[in-house]
Amino acid sequence: MTNLNPRIGGMLVGYYRLCPRKAWLSMRGLWMEQESDAVALGRLLDDHSYSRDNKHLSIDAEAPDGTELVGKIDRTNLKNGVLHETKKGRACEDSHRWQVRFYLWLLYLNGVTRSNGHPFTGQLDYPLLRRTEPVTLDAEHITELATTVSAIRAIADQEIPPPRLAKRSFCTKCAFEELCYG
Repeated sequence: MTNLNPRIGGMLVGYYRLCPRKAWLSMRGLWMEQESDAVALGRLLDDHSYSRDNKHLSIDAEAPDGTELVGKIDRTNLKNGVLHETKKGRACEDSHRWQVRFYLWLLYLNGVTRSNGHPFTGQLDYPLLRRTEPVTLDAEHITELATTVSAIRAIADQEIPPPRLAKRSFCTKCAFEELCYG
């Protein structure tokens, strides 16, 4: 049995919430996104959108079970206590929300609050759609994130990947689609 003891980040949490198989493949060093036009566009959006704001805040924490957690937040508005994550489109919106909640959880685990003592909030930014969505972290989300981290650790030790999902519309745009269904 493999013992990867992974450092778990926001992107991996998003992958897991979308497709545990994608998370497993990524933990094994298979990063096929470098070939993806959609990912290239996402990086371009991140690099060129919101250029006057603070960018790329890195944070780490330890989960209650001792797992090392890491995050790289796209941009922050510290004055207003908002973490921003920039995305190209809404196809995987639930996964995006969990990625932002993960970053908010890292702040929570570190005891970081806004100057008024209130917790930070999150925001998904979709510049191509000219749309934003607020994201918050509540007690249920914290419990679910701890469960998700434990589940990611469990699949990290599996010798074979989790089964393929029943084909979904977003699978056709996934960088792993050919590997899973080809």
